[in-house]
Amino acid sequence: METTLIKHGLVVTLDDQDRIFRDGTVVIEGNRITEVAPGSTIPDKPGAKIIDATGKIVMPGMVSCHNHLYSAVVRSIPYSGFESPDFSFVSWMDRFWLPLLEDRVDQNIMFAGTRANVADHIRSGITTTTDTAEGSYALPGALEAVDKACMETGIRAVLSFETTGRISEENAAMGIAENVNHIKRCRSRSYDRITGRIGVHTTYTCSTELLQEVKKTADELGAGYMMHHLDDRWHHFDTCRRFGKRPTRYLADIGFLSPNLILFHCSYIDQWQDPQIFKQYDVKVAHNAESNAIFSFWPDMLHLLREGVTVGLGTDGQTFNYFEVMRTAQMIHRIKYENPELMNDNQVLRMATRQAARALQMEDQIGSLEIGKKADILLLADRSTVPLFEINVKNYIVGTCERADVDTVLIDGEVILQDGKFIKFDEKEVQAKSKEQAVRLWKSNDWPHP
Repeated sequence: METTLIKHGLVVTLDDQDRIFRDGTVVIEGNRITEVAPGSTIPDKPGAKIIDATGKIVMPGMVSCHNHLYSAVVRSIPYSGFESPDFSFVSWMDRFWLPLLEDRVDQNIMFAGTRANVADHIRSGITTTTDTAEGSYALPGALEAVDKACMETGIRAVLSFETTGRISEENAAMGIAENVNHIKRCRSRSYDRITGRIGVHTTYTCSTELLQEVKKTADELGAGYMMHHLDDRWHHFDTCRRFGKRPTRYLADIGFLSPNLILFHCSYIDQWQDPQIFKQYDVKVAHNAESNAIFSFWPDMLHLLREGVTVGLGTDGQTFNYFEVMRTAQMIHRIKYENPELMNDNQVLRMATRQAARALQMEDQIGSLEIGKKADILLLADRSTVPLFEINVKNYIVGTCERADVDTVLIDGEVILQDGKFIKFDEKEVQAKSKEQAVRLWKSNDWPHP
C-alpha cells in the first residue's frame, strides 16, 4: 500500500473543529487519510511519496450534488429557443429542450459529453459529482456509457438515469430498470468510486403511481433517489390543478419524501410551509445557484437553511466552475435581502464540501480532511496579494480563487491532475470527441455548424 505525504501546505480541514494548519501535513495510506496535523508533529515516512504543497492551500475535494454530465455537448449551442415571444421555462422545455436535445441524445453523446464535463469538473476542484443522465431514447445502456466515461476519468460519481413518464409506460419501466441494473452492477464490482441512485424527472412528467414505484424500488434496494423539484412556477400550477395541493405537500401525502431523497433546485418552494416539511422528512436539497440564475430563477435557500435542512451545491451540468457557483450562491441571497452578512464564506464553502457530502449521505467518506476519510484532496495555488492564514483563507477560496488555481487533484489517493495537467487522460482528445458529438447533434437539428 502506497504512502503519500502532502507537506508544507496551508491545510483547511473543514472538520468538526474547523482546524487549519499553517504548515500542515496530510498522510495518505492507499486511498484513505491516516493523519492530518501540523507538519512538525508528523515524522517522515520512509519510502513515502512526497507532494510539496509549499505556497498552496490544501483542502477537501468539492462535491456537486446535481449534474447532467452529457450536457457538455450542448453548451454554447447555435440556437437557444429563447427568442420566442411566448417564452416560459415549461414551454421552452416542451418546444426546445425535450424534442431537440434530450430526445436526440444517444450513448455516444453521453460518453463524450460526460468525459468532457468531468474533466471540467475536476479542473474546478470537484472530486465527487452527482449525475442525472437524460436521454430516454438512449435506453437501455445509457448508464453504461456514463459509467465508462466516469471510470476512464477517475472521478468519484453518484449516477442515475432520469426516469420519466412523458413518453410511455414502457419507457418509464425501462428508466427504472436502467437505474436498478446500474446499482446492482456497481455493488457487484470492487471498483467503488462509482455508486448509484434512482433518478426521476419531476412531478409534472410523472404520475403518482410512477413516483411511488420509484420510491418503492429505492427502498427495496436500500438506495437513494433524487428528482427535480419546483424548478419554476409551473410545478405549482400543475399539482394544484391536478391534485389541489402544492408540490411538496403532494409529495409528502403520496409517501414520496424520506431522508434518502435529494430534490434539485427548489427555486419556487412555499417558503412558509415547505422548509418544515423538508425538515420533518429530512429531505436533502441540491442548490444550483449559477444555473438557476442563468435561467432567470432566483432560488432562496435561507428559510431551508434556517430550518436546518441539508443543502449542498450543484452545477446542473452546463456550468462547472465551482468557485463561480459558490460566489453566485452567496451573491443572490445578499442582493435579495440587501444584507452582506448572509451566506458567509464558511457556510458557502461547507455547502460545496461537507454539506454536499451529507446530502449524498456520504459524509462519513468525503467532504473534509479527517482520519479515515477518502483521500479526495485539492491543492490550490496561492496568488493572494496578502498573507493567508486561519482568519482569511476561506474568504480567499470563496471570494478570489478561480479554476486556474486548482493545481493538483487527488481522488481516492490517486493523482488525477498534477501541476495543472491531467495524468489519467488526454484532455485535448476528450475535448475533440465532445466537439465531434456536438456537431453531430447540431446537424440533426439543422443548426449552423462549422
